[in-house]
Amino acid sequence: MLARLIEIAKRAGAALAAVQAEDLGARYKSRGQLVTRADEVSHALIEAQLAQAFPDVPRVMEEQANEARLPAGAYLVVDELDGTIPFSRGMREWAVMIARIDGRPTHGVIYLPAWETLIAAEAGRGCTLNGEKIRLSSSRSLADAVLGMELNLYLGAEHRERFVSRLSAVALSTRCLACAGAAVAELLLGRTDLYLNCRGGKIWDFAAGALAVEEAGGVAWRIDGTPIAWNSLEMDVLLAANPHIAEQALTIAAG
Repeated sequence: MLARLIEIAKRAGAALAAVQAEDLGARYKSRGQLVTRADEVSHALIEAQLAQAFPDVPRVMEEQANEARLPAGAYLVVDELDGTIPFSRGMREWAVMIARIDGRPTHGVIYLPAWETLIAAEAGRGCTLNGEKIRLSSSRSLADAVLGMELNLYLGAEHRERFVSRLSAVALSTRCLACAGAAVAELLLGRTDLYLNCRGGKIWDFAAGALAVEEAGGVAWRIDGTPIAWNSLEMDVLLAANPHIAEQALTIAAG
């Protein structure tokens, strides 16, 4: 399973890299939701490859119509182009993400072609980055941390006050990459210590990354500190290198 998902993600990543400099015909599905010809190219490739490799496994993909109710049993979630906005501006922070979920994520792949970075994880078998086993070892507190956070137009006043203002006022620095896959890669590489995406994310944005962080020894929670329930299309997430910094962030956010 994991080997096939890696192969498919790499093929999609190569196809995306080949068209990034072309006229992408960018348009908005809705406010803040950009889609391009590249998303469609990746979608067609991944859909065909998954249908061939796993014909009996349902697929929940960003660039398709999805039911509000997720499939029962095992299914695949796909972000054909995570970071469409950075991609469309010629930036390097974009990824292909595929995960298998069966009650919880069991397999996950994040491929960032421009970074030449491949993250792969399997439940109970660890997480690798470019084939090397990753184990998070940071013991930093929030005051010494670099915080990754998604800043978007979906954040309400409460999110901006509790999480953006309060945490940014304590952390050493705060950065936003507008790409969940790149944010997870930075956390696994030790460049950041905590990542929050409070609103606007979907299950395909977080499944592979949450599994990777947990398998590397970090924590993956909701932003209220509860375990993630993998039964909703719309989600929020808090990923951290260690429980201490996650708990500290939640305490500060609570005021």
